[in-house]
Amino acid sequence: MIARMDNLKAQFMGVLLVITLMATAGCASAYKTVLPTPPDNYQKLGAAKGDACGSMLILATAYNFIPISLNQRVENAYQNALASVPGATALMNVTMQENWYWWVIGSTKCVTITGEAIR
Repeated sequence: MIARMDNLKAQFMGVLLVITLMATAGCASAYKTVLPTPPDNYQKLGAAKGDACGSMLILATAYNFIPISLNQRVENAYQNALASVPGATALMNVTMQENWYWWVIGSTKCVTITGEAIR
């Protein structure tokens, strides 16, 4: 009886270990380059700032499944920052801030990109 309990305990621990490893591996990703590499010769044009938001709709957090402009919000914020400085072709020294807002039937995630505009 004791041997059977030890066997069940070992099986349980094995299953728990496999689940933990799968969950940990599922949370990993590679680095993503957001900015292009600046050219060798460039002109600084000043500070730039851009915002963009996206939403997830339908009920509570666990059930949000209708994305609206959610996947493009970082790219849109970057493009808005470029557009905020006439003649800018890229940004340097970029920072990104994300704010989340929860409301009755969904959530909104807003990104703010700031940096130094260059040409």
